Amino acid sequence: MSESNGNVVIILTAGKADNGKNATMAFSCGVSSLAIAKPTVIFLTSDGAVWGYEGSALGIAVQGFPPLEELIENYLQEGGRIILCSVCSRTCSAGKPSDTYPTKTLPGIQIGGFATVLDLAIGGTTISF
Repeated sequence: MSESNGNVVIILTAGKADNGKNATMAFSCGVSSLAIAKPTVIFLTSDGAVWGYEGSALGIAVQGFPPLEELIENYLQEGGRIILCSVCSRTCSAGKPSDTYPTKTLPGIQIGGFATVLDLAIGGTTISF
């Protein structure tokens, strides 16, 4: 068994189909992880890639939680990292210019692939939404 690296990797694959419920849970989990001083990364892949773009969380709020846009901002301000899937940033609907999906990534977003995420996750904790 490998020694824990202490990282918390949150994998978010859900997009807007659930009105931001899974994204709200993922970023709430990320903020909580940072609050207990764990190095935290949220990996946005598949439909979840949409959350890596400016304006994507605008107007989304799940009852009992702060608005998603505020959660994402707090997560980043507290030092959380967001990695946007390198393939999804080019091929998923979130990366296509249109009126429905924004095309400018959030400030501080990193582009990375599965090898990057695996390197961070091995020996740590991984949670998916």
